[in-house]
Amino acid sequence: MTRYPRTGTQPETLVNILLTVVEKTTSGGATLEDLQEAYKEINDRHPSVRTIYRLIRRLNLFFDPLCYGERPEPAEVKPDDGDTGETVTGTKAICGHRRGRKTYYTFHHGELPSDKHDTTMLLLGIYPQLRGAMKSSIKMAMRSIFRNTLSGLSTFAGILSELEQMVHVTGAFPADPAKSEAMIKEILRAIREKKRVRLGYLRTYDGAVTGRVVEPHGLLCRLNNWYLTGRCTKRRQRRVFLLLNIKELAVLEDSIYRMPPGFSLKEAYRDVWGTWTEDESGELETVRLKVKAGPAERFRHNLFHESQQCEELPGEALAVTYRLTAAQEMISWLMSWGDAVEVLEPAWLRDELIKNLQETMRCYLRKG
Repeated sequence: MTRYPRTGTQPETLVNILLTVVEKTTSGGATLEDLQEAYKEINDRHPSVRTIYRLIRRLNLFFDPLCYGERPEPAEVKPDDGDTGETVTGTKAICGHRRGRKTYYTFHHGELPSDKHDTTMLLLGIYPQLRGAMKSSIKMAMRSIFRNTLSGLSTFAGILSELEQMVHVTGAFPADPAKSEAMIKEILRAIREKKRVRLGYLRTYDGAVTGRVVEPHGLLCRLNNWYLTGRCTKRRQRRVFLLLNIKELAVLEDSIYRMPPGFSLKEAYRDVWGTWTEDESGELETVRLKVKAGPAERFRHNLFHESQQCEELPGEALAVTYRLTAAQEMISWLMSWGDAVEVLEPAWLRDELIKNLQETMRCYLRKG
């Protein structure tokens, strides 16, 4: 176990407890038992209930030092200014709610008032959707934040400044990231407050911008693109909207809606290959690919779907197996690999890929 100056395993412990609360917030919250298990994952022993209370308090103080209240010092009280010296109270990020015989802890990131936490709040807000592909990276980032903050070695802004000097993102990335960031914040607020959003959405097949009213269910990030998923009030079904195609977005402040009973963003999209737009994406099926040596290295080091399993073949080739729904969404991705990837099963997907390749060939032969 890695040890840090003055904090021991506390950064890992705090991160594990925090992310456990964040992950379980959408399903009602984390119990004390859940948090004790999160503690045990790092420290190999069960903590006392008092220890969990102490760590929750420390997490709340990290997000808002005034969340438990603070009385000003006598010298700070200025009666002439109308200051009576009453206790100043902030907002708790982690709140406990009693249901039956148990207390459930939930994360309320939207209520934090400080702008300096915006990036952290955004990261935590989308964590449940990204944890399958980015769990270790998010935990590493959060450990760094907590380690440095708790040790007094640097500020969060300093960490971001260092990252900007060391990280450069290029390739498939939104052309206007600031626009997506603003939309993401508004969408997260709408979800939290259960408000509908009005979209001006670009229809890709004819270039028309159409008006939509959506009850937002969550945000998806697939293959470097952000999507809003929610119930379209016009279609009366769940739909998926590419953020880059949203030309206008407004939260309908006077509106209210209910999440579908038992809806889980993770459960709805865990098995889907891409961003299936209908309510039902079909039955689970096995997709098996053969990947040539060379490109196979990409599959050894990248998880393209949570169900991905790799089997070594002679000559450094690879057999890659997925267990998923809506496999028809894979066709354009499979075509992008050229002859480096061959579909072994199912037969219908292989036939569809052949059909698409033949149509592409006819297009070029006509132009020739």
